[in-house]
Amino acid sequence: MKQRALSRYLQGTSPLLLMKKYDIKGSATIYQWLAQFEIFGIQGLENCRRKTFYDYS
Repeated sequence: MKQRALSRYLQGTSPLLLMKKYDIKGSATIYQWLAQFEIFGIQGLENCRRKTFYDYS
């Protein structure tokens, strides 16, 4: 989904339309994906839902 949305954005589709179509919460998300893509390529768009937990004991 990220790749499709970002591809459409790069083709000129407005962030507002992409937010409605792909149920994205805010335009900042699209810009964050764009930055990750520019730095890391396609791998930067892969889902990374791991949270880091720190043991403070």
